[in-house]
Amino acid sequence: MRAYGRTMVVGALLAAVAALGCSKDEAKGEHQIWFMGAVFDGATGQHVVNYQITLVYNTHTVSGTVDAAGRYTLGPLPAWNDYGILITADTYRSFSSYNAGIAPPAPATTSISSDVYTADTTQTKDFDAYLFPAALTVPAATVTIVETGAGAMSPSGSIRLQPTNSSVIQGAASEVPMQVWGNDDDILASVISDSFSGGTYAIPAGTLVYGVTYQVIVYDVTGYQPGMATLQAGIQSGITITVAPATVTPLMLVSNTMSTCAVYNMPTSSTSVAQVVLTFNQPIEDGTTTAGKGPEALDAGLQAYTLDSTSLKANTSSAVQERATSFVIAGNTLTLSWNPSAGLTTVISGDVVEEVLYSNLSTIYLQPIGHPESRVTLATLIGSTQITCFM
Repeated sequence: MRAYGRTMVVGALLAAVAALGCSKDEAKGEHQIWFMGAVFDGATGQHVVNYQITLVYNTHTVSGTVDAAGRYTLGPLPAWNDYGILITADTYRSFSSYNAGIAPPAPATTSISSDVYTADTTQTKDFDAYLFPAALTVPAATVTIVETGAGAMSPSGSIRLQPTNSSVIQGAASEVPMQVWGNDDDILASVISDSFSGGTYAIPAGTLVYGVTYQVIVYDVTGYQPGMATLQAGIQSGITITVAPATVTPLMLVSNTMSTCAVYNMPTSSTSVAQVVLTFNQPIEDGTTTAGKGPEALDAGLQAYTLDSTSLKANTSSAVQERATSFVIAGNTLTLSWNPSAGLTTVISGDVVEEVLYSNLSTIYLQPIGHPESRVTLATLIGSTQITCFM
C-alpha cells in the first residue's frame, strides 16, 4: 500500500508539471493592429472616395474596405511587423508608404502581475494619406553646370535629382496629429539619374512632381568636385550649379637630365641626340590645347645649329613633326629628343651638330592625369622658356 501511495504522489506531481507547461503555451497572446482613416487630394484637400488600399507585411497582403464616404478600415497587422500601405486611385500618382512595426500596449502600471505578452490585445490607429493628382504637371526646366578655375570648359558628367519633401501645395494635416502616411513613391522612388554634356541638362516637361524640392547633385566631371543645389519643381524654371576643381597635389619637377644633354660634335647622321628626361612627382599627360598638342609645339620651337649651317626642314603641318623631334610621356616622365638625320634638309658627310635648343616651352602644357584644371606650362615647371643642349 505504501508503494502504491508513493506512485500516486509522483504521478500527481508529473501531471501538475505537464499541466503548467501546457498552460504556459496556451497563454501566448495575439496582438493585432487595425487602421482606419481617410484619403485626401493633395492639391485640393478634398476627400478621395474611389480608391483601393492594401496592407502588406512579410509575405502577406490584406485588402482594406472603403465606405461610401471614403473612409477605410484595414487590418489586422500582427504587432512588431514592419509594414507597407499601398493606395491606388485613378488620376492620382502611385502611393506607397513603408513604416516601422507597432508594439503592443504596455501593461497597466497598477497591476504588478499583469503581462501584456500573455494577453490578447487589439489596437486601432487612425492614419490619413494624401494622393497627388497626376494631371498637375511641371514645365520643362534647365540645369546649367559651370566650371571654375584655370582651363574651365563646358563640362560633361552625371547628374542626380533627389526629391527631399512632399509638394509644398500638398496638405499635411491629419485627423490624429502626426498620424499621416508619407508617399515613399514621391520621396524615394522618383529619383532621376542621368548624364549631361555641353554644360547643360534639360529636364523634360512633366518629369518632376509639382511643388517638390529636389536636391540636384552634379558629379563625375573630370577633375572637378561634385556640385549641388536645390530646384523647386514648377516654381523655378532653371538653376546654375558651379563645380570647383578637385583638390590635387600640384605638379612638380623632381629630377632632370638637362645638364647632360650635350650634342657638340655629334654627326648629323645620328638618329637620336639631345635627349632630356624630365621626371615629375606624379603621372602626367599632355595638357596642350593647340593643334598637334605638345609634340607639334616642341617641333615648331626647335632650333639646331650644325658645323655646315644646315637648315631644319620647314614646319608646315600640325599633324606631322617634320623636324623629327620626339615628345614621349611614360608615367611620370617626359622624354625629349631629336633625330637630326630626319629633321635636317640635307645630311652632309662630316657635318656635326653643335647646339640644340628646345624653345616654345611656354606653349607646352602638362597636367596630372585627369586634372585639366591643374595644368601648367613646361616653362614654369623647369623654370626656363628653353632647354639648351650644347657642351
